[in-house]
Order: sequence, then C-alpha cells, then structure tokens
Amino acid sequence: MRCIYSFIFLLFSSSLYSNDVFSLKGIILDKTNQEPIAGVNIIIENDDYGTSSDNEGRFSLELKARSENKLVFTMIGFKDTSIVINQTNNDQTIKIFLNPKAIKMNAITVHSHKESNQNKAPSSITMVGNKLEKNIISDLATTLSGESGIAIRSSGQATQRPILRGYSGDRFLITSDGFELGDMSNTTADHAVSMEISAAEGVEVMRGPETLAYGSNTIAGIINIITPFKNPKKLSSTNYKLLFGHESSNQSNLIGSDVNIPLNDYQLSMSLNNRSANDQSSPIGTLKNTALEKNDLTLNLTKFGEKDLITIELKDFSMDYGIPGSPEGHINGVDLALKNQSQKLKYHSDINLLSFNILDLEQGYVRYGHKEFVKGSDYASVDLRQDIIYFNAMLTSKNLKIGANFQNRDYFTKGFIWTPNTNEMKFSLFGVHTKNLTNKKFQLSGRVEYRSINPSADDTFFSNIDADDVRKRDYLLASLGASAQKNWDNISIYNHLLFTSRAPRIEDLFSDGPHLGTYSYEIGEPNLEQENTIGFENTTSFFSNGHELKLTSYINYSTNFHILQKEGDGYEPGATWIEWGSGSAGWLYKYKLYGKETLIQGFEPSVKLNLKYFSLLANASICRGINLEDDKPLAYIPPDLLRIQIEKRISFLNNTIESIFVSNQNKLGEFEYPTDSYKLLNYNCSYTFSKSENIHQIIFQVTNILDETYYNHLSKIKMIMPEPGRGINLRYKVNF
Repeated sequence: MRCIYSFIFLLFSSSLYSNDVFSLKGIILDKTNQEPIAGVNIIIENDDYGTSSDNEGRFSLELKARSENKLVFTMIGFKDTSIVINQTNNDQTIKIFLNPKAIKMNAITVHSHKESNQNKAPSSITMVGNKLEKNIISDLATTLSGESGIAIRSSGQATQRPILRGYSGDRFLITSDGFELGDMSNTTADHAVSMEISAAEGVEVMRGPETLAYGSNTIAGIINIITPFKNPKKLSSTNYKLLFGHESSNQSNLIGSDVNIPLNDYQLSMSLNNRSANDQSSPIGTLKNTALEKNDLTLNLTKFGEKDLITIELKDFSMDYGIPGSPEGHINGVDLALKNQSQKLKYHSDINLLSFNILDLEQGYVRYGHKEFVKGSDYASVDLRQDIIYFNAMLTSKNLKIGANFQNRDYFTKGFIWTPNTNEMKFSLFGVHTKNLTNKKFQLSGRVEYRSINPSADDTFFSNIDADDVRKRDYLLASLGASAQKNWDNISIYNHLLFTSRAPRIEDLFSDGPHLGTYSYEIGEPNLEQENTIGFENTTSFFSNGHELKLTSYINYSTNFHILQKEGDGYEPGATWIEWGSGSAGWLYKYKLYGKETLIQGFEPSVKLNLKYFSLLANASICRGINLEDDKPLAYIPPDLLRIQIEKRISFLNNTIESIFVSNQNKLGEFEYPTDSYKLLNYNCSYTFSKSENIHQIIFQVTNILDETYYNHLSKIKMIMPEPGRGINLRYKVNF
C-alpha cells in the first residue's frame, strides 16, 4: 500500500516541472449529420504521440509548445483530414468535421442517432479504436485485465469472466449494445461468456446512476460490448474487413470477416468469426482438457428511412470447451458445449414529442443451451436451457431518458441436476435525468422492477431442500441513484450514491444437485430475500500542465449479501459431502447459500503524465471485503494491483511497455487458499498504414515476457496449474 501511494505521489509531483506542453481538447463529428465519431485515430505528424476519440467523439492531447503541430485524423469510412494547431488553441475545445467517403449522399437524410446528455462516473472505462485493438487478447476478461477495479474469474482459458470490484455473478451486467447476452456466465465459474471479443468495436465499463437504465442491480457497474451493428451507417459501396490472429501460448488461431452490402434503401451486413485454441500452457506444463472452439455468426438487415431505421438481426454463437480434471470430482475433466441463438428487431426514429426527440423500440428472443459431459462420455450428465423473450421501449431527450422493459424467461433442466423447470417474468420502469449548469453537473435515476419466479416442482426430486418450500416467489425491487460533479480550473470533484436491489437467481433459490464443472454440490435456499446494497463513490481529479491524477474511492454496504458457503471441510460422511464422480476420492463438497451483512470498499488511484519523450500511465486497484456477521474476510476478493504503462510512438510504431505488480492475498474467506505476489512484463505495438485506400493494421504483443510462474487468486483451478507463461500474439486486419 505505502509503495503504491509513494509511487503515484512522485509521478504527479514530477509533472509540476514539465511545462513544455500545452493541452488541446476536441470533439470529432460526422460532417453530414453532426454525429460524434468514436475510435478515430489521431496522430501528431513527425512526433511520438497520438490518441483516439472516445465513445462520445471526444479526445484530448498534450502538444509540444512550438509554433505549429500538424494533426492527422483517420477513420474507416471517412476521408483522412489534417489540421495545423498552434499554442493559441491552448485550453480550447475544438470541433473537427470528417467527410464520409462511403456514406450515400443523396436526397435521403440519415438521422443523427444523437444520445441524451450522459453523465458517466469518472471511474468509467472506454476502450475503442486503437486502445481496444492493442489490448485484445483471446477474450473479454483478459482484454480488460489491468484496468482499475477489474479482475478475472476462471476455470480455464475458455471460461474467463470479468470481476468488478470484487463482485461476481449477476451483481453486474454484461450487455451487448445495451442488452444482456442471455447466457449463463453469471451463474458459476465453468460457464463461458457467449461472445467473441474480436467482433467488438468497443467495450465500455459504465458506473454511476446512468447504469440503472440497464438493470436494477448495477452496484459495480455494467460492461457493455459495442458491436458494428449498434449505429449502422448507410454506405454507397460494399465494404469488407478481414482479420487474422495467432497466439503462441495455446496455439490458437483467429479468422474473422465483416461485409456490408448496400441495396438501395437497405443494407445487408454479416460478421463471421472463428477462434480455435489448444490446451492452455504454463511455465510448468500444459493443462489438459482446456482446448476450445468458438464460432460467432451475425446477420443484419437494415432499412433506412428519412428519419428512422428498422433493423432485424440474427446471431448464432457456439462454443465447445473443456474443464480440467480434479481428484475431487471427475479425474479426466468435463467437456461442455453451449449454443446461444438470438433474434433482434429494432426500430429507431427521430421524433418530436414533447421534449423527446428519439424513440427506440426493441423486441428480442434468445435460446441458450448448455450441456456438460463427463470426459469420454457421449451422454450429457447436465443439460440446461433457457428461452428468453423481451420487449424494450425508450424515449430520449437532451436531458432525460424514460423507458420500460418486459422479459419472460423459461428455464429447463435435464440429467443429474434437480433444479426445477422454472418460469421467470419481470417488468421494469426506469428514468434518468441529467442537469448541466455552468461548472456543475447533476443526475438522478430510478428503476422499479417486479419479478416473479414460479418453479414447477411436482416432478422434481429434492434431497437437501424441503419440497414444500419450493414455491412461487415475488419480488418488488427499487433502485435509486444520484450524482453531483463540480469543476474548477485544475480540480474536479464527483460523488454518486446508489441504492440497488437484486432478486435471487433461480439457481440461488432451488438448486439441489452436482455442478460438474466446479466440482461442487450446490444447495439453494428457497426462502432467500432480495439483496439490497447502498454504495457511495467519490472521484477527485487534479489537472496540471496537461497531466491528470484521479483518486477514486468507494464503499458498498449490503444487508443480505448472498454467499455460497461450503458446509464443511474434510471427509465427514453424510453431512458435508456427497458421493459422486470418478476421481480417487469420488466425492463433492456441499455448498449452501446464506444471506450475510457485508461491506466491500476500495481505492483506485490513476495518473497520466505526458512527458517530453513519452507518456506514462499508472493505475492501482485496492479492494477489501468483509463478512460483518462472521467477522471474516469475504472469499475471492482480488489482491491489490499496480499497473504502469509507458507509451511512445517511434516512427510508424505505437509502442507500449507495461508492468503489472500484484500483491499476495492472505485475507481469506472460509476454505480459501492464499496466493503469492507476482509481477508481469508485457509489450505491444501497432502499425497502421493506408495503401490504395485500404487501411491495414498489424498488432504485435508479447505477454509475460519474463515467463513468470504465477497463480490467479480468483481461478478455480489454481491448485492444479498456474496461469499462462510467455506468449507471442500477432493480429492483422485490413479494411477495403
């Protein structure tokens, strides 16, 4: 802790003596419709630094104090633009307009897609453009790893899922273009996230009151994956993208392609991605039965009108993967197969109704299937399925969003699992209001949700649950949020307060059976009440000579935090274990859910220095969780982390050297094992060039350069095998 504080203090102090740069801020807009453009690459000609625009088209640069700086703006689908900046632009916000080179320019006016006035917390994270491309490694969780407040939970390379500020499961949402993926990755550690990260155009981690527009329990925030289909643009000619990639640590190969075909007022788009990987390797050997195969296919047809558009989208995602063996369960491991098929119908229109100027309607259907096989068996021991249908409606004005959501979910089980078939229905109303004053910004939000969970228990066998307790449960959830931000010349202070409610999952209430992938026997609690959490966050930001220091702290208190606890440790017949499996022990621990009073708090400092010869970025994550009732640490809280990055552009290469320092974790929950500290050294570089109006990009990465043997504290298989050793990754993308 002391070394983290000292390091950040020294870095920021040194910035006070760097006065040879000045700050430039700007926003990049589409000249045809004034819409902000995300992911634009901004390069300082003949210099060593560049950046990209964020999700709202904004950017900031620190320029050398000289007579002129030439900036070059490049973006797929737009003409390259260059401007000359001198120091008289200091402290101004400039507007840059890009001319489309593929947008259809005729009598049809494509509407603007303007959004409401958002007020995300300063601790939010946006990865678009080159920032995303240079960080993509294999999956969503690894791509985000190292960012403030983000850790990884896994049972092998196929199942890696992000953890936000110590929260897992459905205590935060993973969405695609604002709507949940519809998979079961939020249940247990062996269920994979049903998306391919290489298909994304951006990823944003959102925090603050704005998140209540997406769900009732967003105390840790949401992770939203931005796809190419979020805001379709009308093209005048066919556009293609090809992607190839390889990773050495698991000998994985990636092939992807996108195509957009204009058909008068219609546009047909297709995205196809395939990733295959061999067993995960480490400095001490190979972890058997961790290979994977992913296929991700999306078809999209959009009809453009003068002030509206309508889109139908079909998606088919499939994945086959393995979980390594364990002496406690199936000694040769478990094979899993999932399939996620979805359909979306979206309508978006510019309107003039009271103060509202945008109407969004969406209908969607998801069919998700998940099967678990004992290694070598053709018969699925566990077969899970869920069918989801939903309807969303939202009205948007400059400062206000209001909306409604209805969702019906049918949950089915087969095989050696005794969670009953269940129907879950929910209906929600939400609103977000933002108010901007001269140097102040306020936001209020609220969400009310009714949820009904109705099990069909007549034909279900229970061995650890009283069948009379398996009944319909109704929950009325209310979530509220408020934030305030005030800005001065060199300081900004932001605070938000959130009260969120979370209903128990079907599995939390009624599970009574083995879970092969986690080698546990899980027992639900039919009488669980909703989980309420109140959270406070503060971010104080300091600015000096183009440098920035952010100090973020948070504290979240829960009155009924749902914890899955082992019923006992060791071989105690009948009470704490059940005979199961093919391993030498042939038994599984029993786990049961309890509601506990808990506190999770943390500190996330970050600093950005634009020095004479390079840019330096550093961030730290410190998280503590305690079970207040039992006066014990919460289990699976990530250890402290410090990341330092040095960025420098040399000739045509954007280079980043990254060091990550992770502390040991000996603040342990019940039956949890400690892990040692470790350090990682990584390097990546990117090269982007244009030839014959085609844009090419090459990304080269070396991870764990020192071939460190280390263990992820949140891994469910850390007692079997460490994390991957040295890896060399290469990706090539071309747009034409």
